Amino acid sequence: MSAITRMKKGILIGIAVVFCLGFVFNVPGYAADKPLVLRIGHVVTEKGVEHLASVKLAEILEEKSNGSIKLEIYPNAQLGGNREMLESLQAGVMDFALPALPALGGFTKGTRVFDLPYLFENDEEAEKILDGPVGKKVAASVEPAGLKIMAWWSQGWRNLTTNDTSVKTPEDVKGLKIRVMENPLHIAHWNMLGASAIPMAFSEVLTSLQQGVLDAQENPYQNIKQSGFDEVQDYIIETRHIYGPLPVVMSKMTWNRLNDDQKVIILSAMQESIPEARQICRDINDGIKEDILASGGTTIIELSESERYAFKEKVLPLYEEYAPEFNGLLEEIYAELGKEIDWK
Repeated sequence: MSAITRMKKGILIGIAVVFCLGFVFNVPGYAADKPLVLRIGHVVTEKGVEHLASVKLAEILEEKSNGSIKLEIYPNAQLGGNREMLESLQAGVMDFALPALPALGGFTKGTRVFDLPYLFENDEEAEKILDGPVGKKVAASVEPAGLKIMAWWSQGWRNLTTNDTSVKTPEDVKGLKIRVMENPLHIAHWNMLGASAIPMAFSEVLTSLQQGVLDAQENPYQNIKQSGFDEVQDYIIETRHIYGPLPVVMSKMTWNRLNDDQKVIILSAMQESIPEARQICRDINDGIKEDILASGGTTIIELSESERYAFKEKVLPLYEEYAPEFNGLLEEIYAELGKEIDWK
């Protein structure tokens, strides 16, 4: 083979590689007559806020881009679990993911501040912090890992469910075997109240409740209902111990491949999606609560503000212990909310 022939062959191979990369990764500038197709994945069903809010985001993106940007949604862990999806974002082979917030704890300590129990009293407080300087700082803290938090949606409040124990005070939790996520703050929270926190895969919880391996678990209403926990638990106690921010995480590699117009459209769509997603979350959880109340099977206990604070008082040592890890974020949250520090 002559040098010229080899050179021509090399050029053709190079063109083919560039074309394939443009097709696979939707690089702006290639196949410009076709829409940019982005993918978003999550681990819950099509009935969850993750999916319904993603559908809304897809509609907003299509409208704002006049059909030039489309969003494909992959529910039920089709693209992997939380960890696998985050790794795919880092590698640039996936565009967006909706992981559970603790999954980001391995990349930054910033997100862990939101795992402090009883940090917020209501939706307004949580959303003020997430949409303000603290939320922006926490979002920026994951960027060195090749990730971008584009928006803070919501999973709603985490509540306690128990088999046969009516919980009204911190003392009522003592001795309960409670399933928790593999998260140091979640584990420390319940152990500090005298319970026995048991980290366990979510897929194993229902069977463990049925077999008596667990006495209790904690999750938002959405997860409680869709997983059938309300059918095997006698009580749902509205501890509202953690507001669950739902981060919309984007691959920085995808972001860097976009042109300026596409970036503007996506940023605008994300901002518009935030109130929509949060309202979807409230509607889902409020509707589930109404259904449970109407069925009469499971008893719902609503704690007053003073009853909730009695729980917080018991776990304030966690605030003092973990505050240095958050590099001033906890103090900033209290200042933004106009509250006096109660944990020193």
